[in-house]
Amino acid sequence: MKNKRKKKIHRDKNRCEFIKETYFVGGKMKFRRIYVIDGIPADVFYEKNATDLDFYLNGDYELINSKKESDLDDNKDLTDLPF
Repeated sequence: MKNKRKKKIHRDKNRCEFIKETYFVGGKMKFRRIYVIDGIPADVFYEKNATDLDFYLNGDYELINSKKESDLDDNKDLTDLPF
């Protein structure tokens, strides 16, 4: 079993870190930049660390709902509450 190499983190002109991802279009190799924060992709970092207000201000309403639904799934036994 081959060990996968860790992707190299590059920096652009503005000193922002990114990982190069390659893909082919019409037989030619193209590069896509995936910007990273603390070594993880920026989109994943945003989803993990953003508050509901951040989701609302950026128009990501579907992320607010999915986060609230997961909180409700954790508290399924709401009928056992004393009030």
